[in-house]
Amino acid sequence: MNASMDSAPGHARTKKMWKWVILIIGALFFLTVLREAIDPYGDQPYIEITHGDHVHYVPHDRDPKVSISKFPTVPPGPDEIITPEGRIVPKE
Repeated sequence: MNASMDSAPGHARTKKMWKWVILIIGALFFLTVLREAIDPYGDQPYIEITHGDHVHYVPHDRDPKVSISKFPTVPPGPDEIITPEGRIVPKE
């Protein structure tokens, strides 16, 4: 009986440690999901706008006079940008 009493505090400490580990993992997961919900496109210079059954890639500084349908349906390459008028051009 004395041996089981000695292991009880260690068991409680281990249980408490696992509770904190699970809590931290849950908080990290929640923060990751929250970040994606707030800023789903991160540092991309464009946003994806669903238009029917396809997506248009539109820059943040788009010309509001230009229709969404004028913007490309493929993302720009690594050395390209989308102009406010909807053209894909090489980066300068």
